[in-house]
Amino acid sequence: MAHRCGFTQKVLTATLQTHGFVNVASMKRGAPGYDLWALATKQAMEEAFLRELAGWPPIRCSIS
Repeated sequence: MAHRCGFTQKVLTATLQTHGFVNVASMKRGAPGYDLWALATKQAMEEAFLRELAGWPPIRCSIS
């Protein structure tokens, strides 16, 4: 049964940005876990450092 009360990657990223987070790195994974992860910072950071901090491959990580 779907509850439909969680965040999508797009909504989570937009919500973090709306609340003052300058950089947001997010990633989602499908089955079996259907994980949604985000790393957000209030201070500007270099994209390469943010990707390294997140520990996610650049191809699967969206930076906003």
